[in-house]
Amino acid sequence: MIRPPQVTAAVLAILIPIAASPGTVAAQEPPPQETAPQEARPQEATTPERPTVELGLQDAVTRALENNLDIAVEKFNPDASGQNIKQLEGYYQPVLFSTISQASQTDPARNVFAGAEKVDTDTLTYDFGATHPLPTGGNLRVDFNNTRTNTNSVFSTFNPSFSSLFNASLTQPLLRNLRIDDTRLQIRVARKNREISDAQFRQTVVNTVATVKQLYYDLIYAIDNFEAQKKSLALAKKLLEENQIRVRVGTMAPLDVVAAESEVAGRDEGVIIAENALLEAEDQLRRAIFSQNDPDTWALRIVPKDRPSAEPSAVDLATAMKTALEKRTDIVAARKNVESADLNVDFARNQRLPRVDLVAGYGTSGVGGTLIERDGLGGPIVRTVPGGYGDALSDVFGAEFPTWSLGVNVSYPILNKQANAAAARARILKDQAVASLHRLEMQVAAEVRSAARAVDTNFKRVQSTQAARVLQERRLDAEEKKFAAGMSTNFQVTQSQRDLALAEVAQLRAIADYRKSVVNFERVQEAGGSVIFGAVSAVAAARTGQ
Repeated sequence: MIRPPQVTAAVLAILIPIAASPGTVAAQEPPPQETAPQEARPQEATTPERPTVELGLQDAVTRALENNLDIAVEKFNPDASGQNIKQLEGYYQPVLFSTISQASQTDPARNVFAGAEKVDTDTLTYDFGATHPLPTGGNLRVDFNNTRTNTNSVFSTFNPSFSSLFNASLTQPLLRNLRIDDTRLQIRVARKNREISDAQFRQTVVNTVATVKQLYYDLIYAIDNFEAQKKSLALAKKLLEENQIRVRVGTMAPLDVVAAESEVAGRDEGVIIAENALLEAEDQLRRAIFSQNDPDTWALRIVPKDRPSAEPSAVDLATAMKTALEKRTDIVAARKNVESADLNVDFARNQRLPRVDLVAGYGTSGVGGTLIERDGLGGPIVRTVPGGYGDALSDVFGAEFPTWSLGVNVSYPILNKQANAAAARARILKDQAVASLHRLEMQVAAEVRSAARAVDTNFKRVQSTQAARVLQERRLDAEEKKFAAGMSTNFQVTQSQRDLALAEVAQLRAIADYRKSVVNFERVQEAGGSVIFGAVSAVAAARTGQ
């Protein structure tokens, strides 16, 4: 027998509070109906024993700049590029060389002019010199050669004898390799690559800061979503308890309790999924802001201190577009690639010129030692005049015996097909680099416009979902009152609870997406906001690890 709605409401008003008290009407309760077993959930997200760290948004950014492994890896590239420049510039450093050797030789007499039956000659050589490649493409070489000779030949005028030779030579290109050569091309391209490495490192820092902020907002959303799912589960359990009371008093069929139990099981699954999403969000943020892979780090529970607001953010599309096309790191890198292509075109054009080199040289020589005077050719020694190495040096630096040369070397390959093909290829690669830059500018413009629209769209979503959530709360309240009065059904209340849970999650998601879209709008232009400026100013600190 179904009681009238007025009687039902009165009975429920008495029984529901009584049912909430332990030990009440235990003898009158029918055996409890079996419910679907609930899978045990991991307790990592809610275990009170877990170590906890409260983290603000700026704290997360600071930790990322100090510990993020992507930044730690990327910061080596600018340093490596700088060392490559130094390595190439080392080509222009002077190179000193020397040769010190001693030799002894014994030759048999082959004719009457040998000077002895067995000619013994001891030679000490000590040569010094230096070469210096010039930034103009030329090369300067200086040689200072010295020899000390001691022999038993009667035809030797000086014994021991010293000979010295000083010579300086210069080779300077006049056409090909004058303005640019292969070494200077490599240095200039390496400098462009260093600038590209700096831009890429800056891009890594900016993207890391933006990623950390978005992960921070994702964690807040995951926490709020977890709480919303638990709230939805609590509502379903409350309805189940009320339905069980109605079955006891005979105002509801037992089949309706099964539907409520099914709803509890379904919402419990939602709690499990939300809890897993929360743990995933924590792991993602940990990976971005911590560098140590240890159990203590992974067990740490992160509690955000800053809550995202839904305040409107000004979007100046024209300024953002101009800023992005001027300062965005990939645009800067693409322009540097075009400049490198220009250098290759300049070099290839220079290599088509004839090779005309100026060759100049100047030298002096000297000789010294103990002068031996003989009585006739090969006769006995009449007298000796002491001398030594200083005599040879006096001749050299006194320019007693100078020599000089000046000339031009000219060469040019017939038809010059190799250089012409290289120049044509360099022009093609430059045109390709320019086309790639234009394509990138279009992509950047579209990305900035899309990011700006996302800010506006997500702000509208925040307003819309907030209104929808308020209306769903009112609808659920009305359905519960109607259900208590017997004017609604179990299905309608359950549906209202589902709709409210969806509305709450949608609002949380809209707020998180809005804050993330603001961060992304600042990121895609790399200027105009404190976030991007703060990230760029922290580049040096991130590079040094301070």
